Amino acid sequence: MHRPHAFVLFIAALLSSAGIHAQGSGNLAALATFLDKTTPAPNRQAIFDVWNKAALGGDADAQYLVGTIYRRGDTVEPHVAERDATQARRFLSTAAAHGRLLAMAKMAEIELADDRPLEAMIWAQVYGAYRGWVGNDTRDYGERNERQPTLYFEDLLRRASKRLAQKFGDERTAEVLAGLNQFVAAHDNDVRAGMAREGLSPQWARGQARFENAKSLRRVGTFVHDTISEWVLVFSADGRVTSAEVIDAIPAFKNASGHHGIVTQYETTAAGKDAAERYALKTIDLKKADWPLGPTITR
Repeated sequence: MHRPHAFVLFIAALLSSAGIHAQGSGNLAALATFLDKTTPAPNRQAIFDVWNKAALGGDADAQYLVGTIYRRGDTVEPHVAERDATQARRFLSTAAAHGRLLAMAKMAEIELADDRPLEAMIWAQVYGAYRGWVGNDTRDYGERNERQPTLYFEDLLRRASKRLAQKFGDERTAEVLAGLNQFVAAHDNDVRAGMAREGLSPQWARGQARFENAKSLRRVGTFVHDTISEWVLVFSADGRVTSAEVIDAIPAFKNASGHHGIVTQYETTAAGKDAAERYALKTIDLKKADWPLGPTITR
């Protein structure tokens, strides 16, 4: 009788114990395993296949994750998925229409990379509208600057606007507004029903570790300001970060390393010495720099 390979048994146990299945539930342990460069390629492929099946089945979080991997390309050799703008558009546009706001920003980056600045500006405006930044009086950010656009978004608008002017001679304001209104008319109910400001929803990452020091982090200076980076953090029994794996970063994946010093400060509650590893998601998106102390981390 044929016996299944060890890696098949391993990945089946991982996905079963983690609660991952094609119907769409998510798991941070599997995400950390996929991003870990030491994980054997067959194990990584098995995890990606589960996400891909869930994405095709309509899971917006899986769509976001699969689209993200196609957008940036798998960074581990051998590659599970090559960079593929067509597949990235397919999955990320659908995730965006179901409330994954960072998928909107990634769609803008895809269109800019393909020299489609009109489409990029429409996606940028869609993203800004659902974040509450488009149309906001720039003199009124609220008592805690909660309505202040992040540095990434301001840079995205500058880049899209500059390329629009270079390619068309103007910013095509009427066409951008028409595109924004068309998206809202078609998808607003679905976006608001499933809205997740970060890429993966709390439902997908249920049970993640809680940050105990989120309001008391020392400020770390970084020269990487105009970047959003996404991380999965792994915590040891004493509550400290033992691993910080990059999920993605926009506009450039390589810039995520500039935020490593920020995310590795996080801590969670200490557990027993034999406690299993715990996981959490963290997105870094900076607002106006507050020198000399360093940038403010959005929450």
